[in-house]
Amino acid sequence: MFFRSYIFVPLFLLSVGFDLTGVSASATAIQSRKDPQSSINRTIKEFLFATYSGNTAEYQKWILPEAGSDELITKRDYSDQELKDLRAEADSVNPQQVSPFTLNGNSIGDVSGEGFPAGTKAIYLSSFRGTLLAIPVVCTNTGWKVDVRFWVAARKQSHGSLKETDPEVVAKQFLFYVLARKPEKLQQLSASKINPEDYTAANNLPGGDLDQILSLCIEMSIVRAREGEGFRMPSGEIVRAGADKDTLVLVGLLGMAEVAFQVKRIGNSWKVVPQHYFEMLRRSGSI
Repeated sequence: MFFRSYIFVPLFLLSVGFDLTGVSASATAIQSRKDPQSSINRTIKEFLFATYSGNTAEYQKWILPEAGSDELITKRDYSDQELKDLRAEADSVNPQQVSPFTLNGNSIGDVSGEGFPAGTKAIYLSSFRGTLLAIPVVCTNTGWKVDVRFWVAARKQSHGSLKETDPEVVAKQFLFYVLARKPEKLQQLSASKINPEDYTAANNLPGGDLDQILSLCIEMSIVRAREGEGFRMPSGEIVRAGADKDTLVLVGLLGMAEVAFQVKRIGNSWKVVPQHYFEMLRRSGSI
């Protein structure tokens, strides 16, 4: 099987209660849109503390709703001192923005007045407890939330519950063969007739860099876009996830870069709408 499983290391440990500053949801949302950086920092700090301490109720307050998200939390007993240390460590993190603010595939700059609209997202990088974490965040009507769907997908991936024929695996295969410079493998995965060499010709990665990016590709978790969610493809086209069961929009997190795919059911198989992924990753500085 092309797809090999990786051990998913849980980031989240025990369950304990704690109080948050009491502010109304509407006031928090308005403030978070006008002052996004401090609001995002707070969201990430509270998210890290709630998830590592295992407080499920608080954890859910700081994430977008996602089926299976509670399964990321592993219960464990902490002493009062350990909780105090965990709180201090979470408060000390300094998340760094590593992707621009985007809305449905379009970059948006700093805004004033009402601030960022709901649906705006970005990726932040933070080191916590010896682990470097890429943390996607999304602006909602009730404030900024962490998007944990990639971690939920990573857990599913580590359990070996994906099949070779699943669209997520087919999409990953297409990207892998582009990055591995194996054009002979691409036509069988493509939703249209292509000249496969056109999709690998620009790939000049040296051996060491190539090995590293291929490892990231294999480890990359891929999720199905939420209905109505939009992404800019390498071609520049904006695609949106809809209700059509025979056309899916998928997105993976390759290191710190989102990679979007459109896949179509052709007969009994899923095929990828071909895109120049190497060139897109190179333009974004991801490789």
